[in-house]
Amino acid sequence: MRQNKFFMKKKNSTEKQFANIEEGLSKTEQFIEDNRKILFSIIGVIIFIFIAYYGYENLYKKPLNKKAQKQLFIAEQYFEKDSFNIALNGNDKFIGLKDIIKEFGSTKSGAIAKYYAGISYLNIGEYKNAIEVLDKFKSTDKLLMSIAKTAIGDAFSEINQPNEAIEYYEAAISIYENQLTTPIILIKSAKIHEKNQDFDKARICYEVIKNKYPKSETAKNIDKYINYLNNLNNQ
Repeated sequence: MRQNKFFMKKKNSTEKQFANIEEGLSKTEQFIEDNRKILFSIIGVIIFIFIAYYGYENLYKKPLNKKAQKQLFIAEQYFEKDSFNIALNGNDKFIGLKDIIKEFGSTKSGAIAKYYAGISYLNIGEYKNAIEVLDKFKSTDKLLMSIAKTAIGDAFSEINQPNEAIEYYEAAISIYENQLTTPIILIKSAKIHEKNQDFDKARICYEVIKNKYPKSETAKNIDKYINYLNNLNNQ
């Protein structure tokens, strides 16, 4: 008898659950029916966005990037030979970094072209152009980004804007601190601090190299710089 009551309760509970589900489905169906046009419009917009994005990436951007790669490949060869003016302006073989940026700036190759162009400007003494182009360079490669910020710092240093130079050197270190480039950047910072007669800050830079990067090439002669500053204090 108890078992029958149990099964009856269970049956009633199950029937209520099914009834609730049916009621919920009915409400959903009614909502869809009442808002059919809006829902179809939303679905249509989503499909359109997907198709547009797919088309942009695969039918426009990829072919464009391939064209940019061909031009950039030639530019890189001149860049590596220190033929910076040709790399920037091009010749009868290719259009040059400046035009690669203009025509293909939205592609990956166009982004790398900004890096090469900025470094090229720095090497031929066009420091303001170097700052402008390198400031627009963006990459997921932390080392490249750090080098770009360092190059901007160098350009500011060349046009006698030491505060801005230090700012970009610090940014370069914060982006990618490592045994290779960080000690070099710290030396650059220290030399600016010395020029500004801010010897305490210069000493901090040297001591960071000595204590944190003792195996770096830059650290080999670091005691010489520290001793020089200590002698200045003793005079």
